[in-house]
Amino acid sequence: MTDLFWKGAAGALIAAVLGLTLAKQGKDVALLLTVLAGCMVLTAAMTYLSPVIDFFRRLQISARLDSGLLLILLKAVGISLVAQLAGLICADAGNAALGKALQILAAAAVLWVSLPLLEELLTLIETILGEV
Repeated sequence: MTDLFWKGAAGALIAAVLGLTLAKQGKDVALLLTVLAGCMVLTAAMTYLSPVIDFFRRLQISARLDSGLLLILLKAVGISLVAQLAGLICADAGNAALGKALQILAAAAVLWVSLPLLEELLTLIETILGEV
């Protein structure tokens, strides 16, 4: 499994060097190469998340957790990974402000996705405080 990491790292470095070379001829092609390499690395990262998803399924069954609660965590991670990659690509394209704005949007989206989890936590706290 670590081979995938090394291949992804090597591919990213090769794409970076090619991007520097192609940037002299045209920034559009270099940016496209960056996007493609970023998608490749993100795909490799998803492969590493597969065992984590399997663990979450086992945890859900063992602890009798609602599947929706664990899905929230996976959505939050997905939003964060995509936003980070897209924000870095925006910065690489010369628009760092747009990349930062995208990170703010991602934070808001993660909070929105997490609302059911936060509501469940609030209910649990109210139940505990009501029993004291």
